[in-house]
Amino acid sequence: MGGLVLASGFILFFNLWSRSLENHDYLRYAEVAREMIRSGEWVVPHLNGEIYVDKPPLTFWLIAIPSSLYGSVTPLFARLPSALSAWIGVIILFLWGKRIHGTALSGLISGGILLSCYQYLSQARLAKTDMLLCLFILLSFYFFYLGYGESGKKRYLFHGFSFFFMGLGVLTKGPFGMIPFLILSLFLIKERRWGMLISKPFILGYSILALTVLPWVLLFIERVGFDRSLTLVKESHALSRHAPFYFYFGQIWVQFFPWSLLIPSLFFYLWKERGRVWHSRESLFILWFVVLFVLFTLFKIRASRYLLPALPALALMISGMWRKKVSYFLIPSLLFVLVWHSVEINWIRKNLSYSPGMVLAGELRPLLKESPLYGYRLDVSTVEEVNFYLDRTIPLIEKTGNLIERGLVLMPGEVYEKIRNRGSDPLLFVQEFKYKRGKLVLVSKE
Repeated sequence: MGGLVLASGFILFFNLWSRSLENHDYLRYAEVAREMIRSGEWVVPHLNGEIYVDKPPLTFWLIAIPSSLYGSVTPLFARLPSALSAWIGVIILFLWGKRIHGTALSGLISGGILLSCYQYLSQARLAKTDMLLCLFILLSFYFFYLGYGESGKKRYLFHGFSFFFMGLGVLTKGPFGMIPFLILSLFLIKERRWGMLISKPFILGYSILALTVLPWVLLFIERVGFDRSLTLVKESHALSRHAPFYFYFGQIWVQFFPWSLLIPSLFFYLWKERGRVWHSRESLFILWFVVLFVLFTLFKIRASRYLLPALPALALMISGMWRKKVSYFLIPSLLFVLVWHSVEINWIRKNLSYSPGMVLAGELRPLLKESPLYGYRLDVSTVEEVNFYLDRTIPLIEKTGNLIERGLVLMPGEVYEKIRNRGSDPLLFVQEFKYKRGKLVLVSKE
């Protein structure tokens, strides 16, 4: 186990700090954490100075806590929750595979398959919520599994942990954190043990779940107000990605690569062993994968990363099929990890070309000095990048005439041209910057 822990840690943390936060989606989480630190407001997350309710606060807290000790949010701290979650997930799958099949090699296969599949390794190195949610879903299932065959205090303990991690999942990504409860309920109904849903260990679990989630919810409502909280949730744009209903039927082959090549063999194996598997606790893995896949397919909002929590179930099932063939697994695992890191090293080498916000901030800094900076008709991603890399919050103005006596305004180049041609605002041109596929112009009041 020690070798797996060290090797997986090296794979997941190698060069984690080298790339900037070049993508708008990744930078957003770091920016919310930065504003949390600067404002001292840890209950109500803010983005660009506005209340942000698209995601609950746990990921932001986990980024902000080490960043506040260091003094600033860095790419390493922004990615740390995902990398640590992936590392713990690999270790849990090792322990689970070993427990099911009785050998350390089976655990090694389980953890290694998960670590080396495309989506797991890539999401482990991004500043997003998905890997953290994947870990909490995995832990919720794992502790339920541990408690299912136990009695007395151990059952209370393990099932309590299962609901605790559901609660952390809710604090990470809202209702998605409750997915394990649906699957566990279906498993208990299949096992004809639905009475466990109202048993004392589960009632304790419900209480733990509520105590995990409700304090933040109540504090948020106390700060913001109930009516405004409801309005903010209704106006949230957290779910906005659409794709055809067959989306995941293609994505599973990409996201679980190279092990997706074994999915047909896995289906054949499960069909051949259906009597034994369906009447064992391993049927939980089938329900885990199938229910998640069907739910995500029926859900109108679709994104490839939503498949991530289903991948540990596939890894555990394949390890059961492959538990005596470790040599077949080792070489492709190592090869794929090397390929992925080679691609990322190339990205790091070209980092500046993928980080327009960092370049822009470097050009702006000597011009700004202590002068206030305002934004005019900038898109959200530009404001986030400038805020983050300059470590300030830029007020957005509706008219350039709203400037105070001292201050600079950053605006898109085409907007500046329209203002100049109109001649209605006395603006002094300061400098033009190349930014992504266009340009930005810095001006001041004459």
